[in-house]
Amino acid sequence: MTVQANASDTQQLVEELSSHVQGEVRFDKMSRTLWSTDASIYQIEPVGVVLPKSNDDVIAVLETAHKYGVSVLPRGGGTSLAGQTVGESIILDFSRYMRDVIEINTDEGWVRTQPGIILDELNRILAPHNVLFAPDPSTSSRGNVGGALGNNSCGAHSIMWGKTVDNVHELDVILSNGDTATFGQLNGDSLEAKMRGSTFEGDIYRSLFEIGENNRDEVLSRYPKIQRRVSGYNLDEFVGGNNFNMARFVVGSEGTLVTITEAKLRVVPTPRYKGLAVLHCLELIESMEATVAALDINPSAIELIGSMIIRQAQSNLSYSRITD
Repeated sequence: MTVQANASDTQQLVEELSSHVQGEVRFDKMSRTLWSTDASIYQIEPVGVVLPKSNDDVIAVLETAHKYGVSVLPRGGGTSLAGQTVGESIILDFSRYMRDVIEINTDEGWVRTQPGIILDELNRILAPHNVLFAPDPSTSSRGNVGGALGNNSCGAHSIMWGKTVDNVHELDVILSNGDTATFGQLNGDSLEAKMRGSTFEGDIYRSLFEIGENNRDEVLSRYPKIQRRVSGYNLDEFVGGNNFNMARFVVGSEGTLVTITEAKLRVVPTPRYKGLAVLHCLELIESMEATVAALDINPSAIELIGSMIIRQAQSNLSYSRITD
């Protein structure tokens, strides 16, 4: 990267960021080392790290990075297992400051929040209102809303509430050139108005709509028709009609398209009752057949626990007393 190769350019970048950003600008060796890893096996030292405090900070980072030809990588809790939050970029870490809940509307069933809030913390705030944000990945005690949006996270109960993309209404985003936009449901006149715009946002709508129109048959025939497909860009959101929500295209893009600063998310009523049924099967095939049968009663989750896990629990002093 040219900025790393030239110390004077790096210093100019740091000085310019520091003069425009109210948050923290960290380009020291220790910070670059700390942010060079996540929960994956990968380690890549970034150009530097910025902890933004506001949308203006994010805009300043994107505009400055664009000027110096440096990529920007949004980051949340760093729970990625595939290295999505490490790279030779300016790391934009939202988890320190941009983690507020902006508004809760239980009548209409949504919450507006910043991307740096931890999923479990969001649901603790929602709990007194008897609603929850449904996607519940295993990293919910550490993972951020922004990460769930970037990865299109699911969770154990996705059969009931769907993926993150199924629980998003709108996204406030900042484009690569520093322009701001709100991505939400568009149809008819509102979609045509966006496509007629002379801005960068208008270019995006025209380009994606054209991609959808030109590749409709290919997308419809080759995109897997499965519930938990979370890989690749959601191009299937742009085929089959003029009604589409750009936010649903951004979800799952792993920070490669825009930078999310606020999200309007769907919330659902907290279940009044919970129940657990345990079924013992002698063979794996038998348990798979039982799973198909159990789907008829619309369960919220089905989990298979194999004999190896049971044996390991029985040999553990902490769990052996509850495995009989």
